[in-house]
Amino acid sequence: MPRRGAKITVVGVGAVGACIAYTLATGGLATELALIDADHRRAEGQAMDLGDAVAYLRPVHIYASDYADSAGSSIVIFTAGAPRAPGQSRLDLARKNLAILKETFPRVLRYSPDAIFLIVTNPVDIITYAATRLADMGDERVLGTGTVLDTSRFRRLLSRHVQVDPRNVHAYIVGEHGDSLLALWSRVSVAGYGLDEYCREMGLPPVDRQEILAQVTRAGAEIISRKGATQFGASIATARIVEAILRNERSVLTVSGLVEGVYGAEGPNCFSLPSLVDGGGRRRTLLLDLAPDELEALKRSAGLLKEIHKEVGLA
Repeated sequence: MPRRGAKITVVGVGAVGACIAYTLATGGLATELALIDADHRRAEGQAMDLGDAVAYLRPVHIYASDYADSAGSSIVIFTAGAPRAPGQSRLDLARKNLAILKETFPRVLRYSPDAIFLIVTNPVDIITYAATRLADMGDERVLGTGTVLDTSRFRRLLSRHVQVDPRNVHAYIVGEHGDSLLALWSRVSVAGYGLDEYCREMGLPPVDRQEILAQVTRAGAEIISRKGATQFGASIATARIVEAILRNERSVLTVSGLVEGVYGAEGPNCFSLPSLVDGGGRRRTLLLDLAPDELEALKRSAGLLKEIHKEVGLA
């Protein structure tokens, strides 16, 4: 059922977490926003800044919180952690942010044991997997943003080529939110047409698949090299997942979550696949028929994540 009067806690309100809080507030997706940060004064400043605008928003109470004040949250959004520094390996980032997760996640879990936990911190698949182990509550109520943003980038690039509204392009990026992500080209459709069929029908040249996938893969790094962080796209993608949960939409989104034994990949693991998201969280993973090359690429992506599990002590 839709959750009315939702209380949402955001843990970590630096560049990304603050932008998520802003997006949730302006989108009317919460009636109460609790902001937690290791730097409490920063959380206070973010709450004060957002609070100045509440006269022009749907009613929402925004405040800097400690963990006890976050009690009873419907959704906890976990963004606490360090961003990836130039030249830093995913393994080093995983180790650093896993330490932060292990310290802070049990504290929000203690006060909101019935919440849905949405992980944003990178590397998101590794952090989501660690959170599922800490939570020990099954595989529905802990999910990561996964490749939801990558999928939006993919659809935008495809829409430019086929010259239609991105909302009429159905396509998915799956696997790791990282360098081994993959596009499900065999499942792309435009207004009911297959991708190649639509291009022929409209007299358009074939899509340069290699170039589009390369643009999706390097998009985050390109933004970070220019402004230091990805904020707006990640925040809107996060809010889209929150919306699907609060409104019980049963939307199909490529969130990351616990899977085991799917497509022959070694498990348990967390990576992104099209999934039904509703008021209970990541309700069901949808297993599509994949082309042989897609299946092999997905296994490789999952295998890389399992190697990191071993390196950081999650195996």
